[in-house]
Amino acid sequence: MKLSVFFLLVPLLVASLNSSSFAQQDKIDCEQILDTEPYFVKHKTAEQDVMLKRDIQILKHCGNFDSIDSTFFKGPILGALMLDQARLGKPATYRTLIEMLTTFRETESYKDFAKGMLLYRTMKAKKVNLDEWDTDKELFVRMGFTVNDLEDFKMFLADPEHAKLTYQDALTKYMLEIEAMRIDK
Repeated sequence: MKLSVFFLLVPLLVASLNSSSFAQQDKIDCEQILDTEPYFVKHKTAEQDVMLKRDIQILKHCGNFDSIDSTFFKGPILGALMLDQARLGKPATYRTLIEMLTTFRETESYKDFAKGMLLYRTMKAKKVNLDEWDTDKELFVRMGFTVNDLEDFKMFLADPEHAKLTYQDALTKYMLEIEAMRIDK
């Protein structure tokens, strides 16, 4: 009987230790950690790597970044950004990345990137609507569609079976059809 109580209490104890550990992680002392080297600098990371997630949590918290900035928070992108900064002679620290991204946020390139990301997110969920095509096609122009590509895609969208799709789903289906035509040739 005592043994079974032990087995019930151990998971509860572990859970409470883990939850207090996560609660402590939320309290990041930026001044203490900004001049340290992120984990991803010396380790190959995967998207689900707990330590990469911790690096990203630190960057978001200490850099006060938003969801658009989070686009850059992938292991390979962070690695490339850090390498670029190291080539300029800057230390491989959280502070270096935060300063670089903060400076980048003030550029026209960033503003254009942010506008494109917001447009992409909108179009990802928006249903095909040819009545609004003149406005909606902006994303596809930004993606590099030519005038001929736009006309071809618009004809594809005009098919009644595509009317209930989101633009993202329609684009995926369109690209698959183009690829299938290439293979058939």
